[in-house]
Amino acid sequence: MPTPAPPSDAAGFHQRLLEDTLAEVFGELEPGLFASLQPRLTTLELAGGTVLMREGEPSDALYLVLSGRLVASRGADAVLGEIGRGEPIGEMGVITGAPRTATVRALRDSVLVRLDGVDFIDVLQRWPRAGLPLARKLIERLSRKRGGARRQGFINVCVLPLQAALDGDALASRLHAELSALSADETSAGAFALHDRRSVEAALGLDIESVEAEALGEHRRLLDWLDQQEAAHALQVFVADAADTAWTRLCLRQADLVLLATDADADPAPQGVELAHLVGDARRIAAHQSLWLVHPDDRRRPRDTAAWLAARPHLAVDGLSHLHLRRGHPGDWRRVARIVAGRAIGLVLAGGGARGFAHVGVMQALEEQGIEWDVVGGTSIGAVMGFYAATGLPASRMRALAGEAFRRNPTGDVNWVPVMSLLRGRRLKRVIDDAVAEAFDGAADIEDLWRPFFCVASNCSRQRADVLRRGRLSEALRASVSIPAALPPVLRDGELLVDGGTFNNYPVDLMRAAGAARVIGVDLSQDAYRALDHADVPSPWAFLLDRLFRRRDGRRYKDFPSLGTTVVNVALMASTSHQKRMRELVDLAFQPDVSDVGLLQWRAFDRVGAIGLDHARAVLATREDFKRSRPGDRD
Repeated sequence: MPTPAPPSDAAGFHQRLLEDTLAEVFGELEPGLFASLQPRLTTLELAGGTVLMREGEPSDALYLVLSGRLVASRGADAVLGEIGRGEPIGEMGVITGAPRTATVRALRDSVLVRLDGVDFIDVLQRWPRAGLPLARKLIERLSRKRGGARRQGFINVCVLPLQAALDGDALASRLHAELSALSADETSAGAFALHDRRSVEAALGLDIESVEAEALGEHRRLLDWLDQQEAAHALQVFVADAADTAWTRLCLRQADLVLLATDADADPAPQGVELAHLVGDARRIAAHQSLWLVHPDDRRRPRDTAAWLAARPHLAVDGLSHLHLRRGHPGDWRRVARIVAGRAIGLVLAGGGARGFAHVGVMQALEEQGIEWDVVGGTSIGAVMGFYAATGLPASRMRALAGEAFRRNPTGDVNWVPVMSLLRGRRLKRVIDDAVAEAFDGAADIEDLWRPFFCVASNCSRQRADVLRRGRLSEALRASVSIPAALPPVLRDGELLVDGGTFNNYPVDLMRAAGAARVIGVDLSQDAYRALDHADVPSPWAFLLDRLFRRRDGRRYKDFPSLGTTVVNVALMASTSHQKRMRELVDLAFQPDVSDVGLLQWRAFDRVGAIGLDHARAVLATREDFKRSRPGDRD
């Protein structure tokens, strides 16, 4: 266990912290400005969960965050964003005189300074130049809001073992080692710290159990030291005890993220420390929580994750609600470390019918270069290929399984009584059910994938896009791929769902909102089009005779889309402009030319996969910046 650095002068540290925060907000501090500001500031210490301001209250003051983390929300559950060290709070309302537009509460123990609204306006009037840096921050914040609420990177991570038999020290030490190895060439060795009770007590020469109740003295010295450590490190890992000790409670109060480390085969019901502090009416900690499910090394796939999540309805329904790990799999450790450090790599796969077979080729090229992905999202055929990407299977196995499944022509069962759809959809159901069962030895839930996964479906009942992150996997995949009018909708929780491409065929924005720092995207759309060299649309009989009696290369109307292709194109039309905007949010983009492949040309699997592979290899040859962040063997 590394020994933390010795504490420095607390009063001097807090003075420097205050000066740095003021300079961050108001720019370079003129002597007169700092001298005027300092006596007007009031220091506030907020415990985690405490509300700082409520929506609709008068805007009577500006706050600056010295340490900790807060969250702003509107209404019942609309999270606007998180606020960390060096950020102002409430400045817009003070300037405009409007009431508070959001409720702000502390996610963990936080220290702020308060500047009365009258004093703030006086400062801006006397030192107009101080308003320019603040204006820049306001513009940056508004830009972030337009991109959707995003989670700030975590600084303090608490590893809480839920069972005494689980070695929390070993888990935290390995996590710390993986974090330190993430960017050894970019980050100093001290960027990531590891703290357990023994090392902290040794550094400060105190007994944490005996100082918890003290408001002053040793307890104050401990908190001052923790503030110094937070300012000195990019991320800290705290190892809590499995028992409800003063050290455990301190770790929970300091945490931005609590990793609930647990044996995946244990009883999922909350108990012990978790029951006392983190769930239900007893919940005293507002920080993010994530299940860290530890599995045996030989486990093919997780099972019964839904039971763990059902017992914790407060967990966020996103890529951080749960993380799966096998101790002996290096790739699992790297994935957990990247997600915790805010450096997760997301893989987004667009819809496009049989053209989606190119996704498999792209994934093979990524694997050849050692490029790993941590979170997967997709729409329609991109959801189906994304499911394979989230299994953790090697590309060769994914290619074999997907090829075998889709060569069976999933859209070949014509509905002779097309009341709800042109196709009956039974064959597609069998193909997807069998694909999931073949990959997992039976049915599975979305939560039981090794990598966090989501797919998009269009909700006909509520006229909206639904992001599916939990529940029966095969049902979610069928909903995402069920083309309106071509295939019957899927009934899920009393609502009718169809192909997600109607709203969001390339969900890069959802991946960014889930916290992915870098996004790899595979876009199957084509900007170019070929004009049809015909005076008019052929009659149905002319079209049918052309298809029946002429070879494909000699057909007169081969450029005209079939009914199925037309239905697919119409379904995707509404999200085309959105898809183009999504390209701007991708860090590593692939756009293989599959324009000559029919959307329902399922037998073209090998050819389309090869197109994706060749294209991805060519792109990756020019992208040295997107290689494996750390050398090592794949699982």
